[in-house]
Amino acid sequence: MDQFVAKINSLQSKLNSWIFYGIIALSVFIPLYPKFPLAEVSGTYVAIRLEDFLLLLLVVIWGFTNIGNVKKILKLTITQSFLLFWFIGLITVISGVILTGTVTLNLGLLHFFRRVEYMIPFLVAATSIQNVRQAKIFVYVMFITAAIVAIYGFGQIYFQFPVISTTNSEFSKGQILTLSPGARPNSTFAGHYDLAAYLSIVLVFAGVMFFFYKSLKQKAFIIGTSLISFALLGFTAARISFVATILGIGFSFLLMQKKLLIVLLIVASVIAVAAIPQLRHRLVATVTVNLLEGGGPKYEPSPNTVNEFTPFIRRDANSTDSAKTATIAADLKEATPSTVSAWDKPFPADIAPGEPTNITELGVYRSFNIRYDVEWPRAIRSFLKNPLLGTGYSSLTIATDNDYLRALGETGILGFLSFSLVFFVLIKRYFKAMFKLQGFEKYFVIASICIILATLTTSVFIDILEASKIAIFFWIILGIAWGVSENHEKNT
Repeated sequence: MDQFVAKINSLQSKLNSWIFYGIIALSVFIPLYPKFPLAEVSGTYVAIRLEDFLLLLLVVIWGFTNIGNVKKILKLTITQSFLLFWFIGLITVISGVILTGTVTLNLGLLHFFRRVEYMIPFLVAATSIQNVRQAKIFVYVMFITAAIVAIYGFGQIYFQFPVISTTNSEFSKGQILTLSPGARPNSTFAGHYDLAAYLSIVLVFAGVMFFFYKSLKQKAFIIGTSLISFALLGFTAARISFVATILGIGFSFLLMQKKLLIVLLIVASVIAVAAIPQLRHRLVATVTVNLLEGGGPKYEPSPNTVNEFTPFIRRDANSTDSAKTATIAADLKEATPSTVSAWDKPFPADIAPGEPTNITELGVYRSFNIRYDVEWPRAIRSFLKNPLLGTGYSSLTIATDNDYLRALGETGILGFLSFSLVFFVLIKRYFKAMFKLQGFEKYFVIASICIILATLTTSVFIDILEASKIAIFFWIILGIAWGVSENHEKNT
């Protein structure tokens, strides 16, 4: 019996030393591996992917090696906060199935377990980081991975590198696409918003770590990675992630007592907006169209006519798609004879009267209106239907484009407060550690505080904590920060 126990302990020790490498592998694999589905789930286009199995394997190994530490891990305040949030989340699913009838059990549980899956890497990282050297390795790997992501993103723009997207049900099946001219890059992510959120995290980290590393080679590497990442962020034209990045870096300067750099950051941000047309046009359109309700010309067609502003489709001369041809012919019947003498003439498509005719303004107009008129009211109605528990996970479909309203709508006040408690515990811990730590550990914790700010800012317009590539990466970083501060307390 003693020999068996000794062998188990020896195996646990060996496996424990490999958990860190599993964390590193995930932090590389998840950003770089496109979202190819392995198996579809009925009723949704959220698919089971290879990363799910890799994460499951890591969690199983971690669980086995920490059998003897269960009580210790459960005593952690952050573990208790996680468990409370998960428990309330499970209750909301049951409530959605039984009380409000807004959730089917299989989809509700799928969305619930997704939340658990995305957050559990925090506990794995927090309890497995043994020393500061491991955290340094993680940062090096993160910057190298980000550089590869950025290079691939520019490859999509200029060299037609493949795109794998999950922006609709057909694309989510793993279709290999290429960017059309003027389209925003996804790189290895499922959409440009996910890519922008990832780059925001990396850029905030780079803004902090630049002041830790002293050698010119290290600084040059950080600057190079930051420049190419920032340029790609501009090409995504993701306004909220751009703002989140500036806020995160600015707050880091404040925490590091480098207040004068905030002025330079503002100047650099203005220059960047002026230099990157995609970002500039969308920011300007946000003000002129969404805030001032103005902008350029609006689509106001005369009855049964086609004008120069109407979107059009050109028939492929070699096409044999009869369904497409029939649809085009039906649409053309509504146009006046003088404007449809050939197949390549414009005809009314999906633009509605009163919408901007400028393509950028149209995108900005619709982006906000779908939130303001459809997604956000839907979340508020769900919250009002059951203020305490919401209508359950999956009841708000795949997107709400606001993590706060999504939490209120799906999990009610109890779910929202329990999730807020998680961040309260984390932020309190990190601020406390920040004043005690020195060197790399201090900079890592400051960066972690600032990526919380950046991510929570992005969450105002994007369901970013439901995006697997961002959420898992985000929680791994915060787990490492917790482990770094925990190790410091043990050694003092």
